Amino acid sequence: MNEQFLRRRWLDFRNGHSIYLAFVLTFINFILITYNFAVTKIVSALPFLHGIADSLLAFTLLFIVIYVPAAILIGYWHRRNQYSVENEAMLKENWVWAWVMRYEIRLIQGKTTPEENEKMVNYLEMILKRQKKDALMTPDDLPPVPEFQDASEQRPAKNAS
Repeated sequence: MNEQFLRRRWLDFRNGHSIYLAFVLTFINFILITYNFAVTKIVSALPFLHGIADSLLAFTLLFIVIYVPAAILIGYWHRRNQYSVENEAMLKENWVWAWVMRYEIRLIQGKTTPEENEKMVNYLEMILKRQKKDALMTPDDLPPVPEFQDASEQRPAKNAS
């Protein structure tokens, strides 16, 4: 069996577990533990809370009404303020991004070789085929690409006006 296949299944398992299944289970567990250890003791100490928070269903509804909007606000703050920090940290570890960007810079500078160009196109086409995006590879819609020349030859002449 292919090692890449097993590694992808392992990734799928971890994502399905941690993003979806474990999230639901830990959320339910959090509600039950909070109710069991905090609410039952508070309700028994403060008799005026009887009828409001002494049933698990009432507590769960009250908890969700308060907790979900608070989590949404915190998530909104995180998306607006922290994603750029996280993305920068991830980019610093992403060798594929570094490889593609290095190629693009070399391409702009006119320093790529025909072998590099072919390797890059084949790599990107492999991704498009795997993602079933073959329609993006049709050369009919794209303007013809001039042969790669020296960077000084590719620059258009400056307008004198």
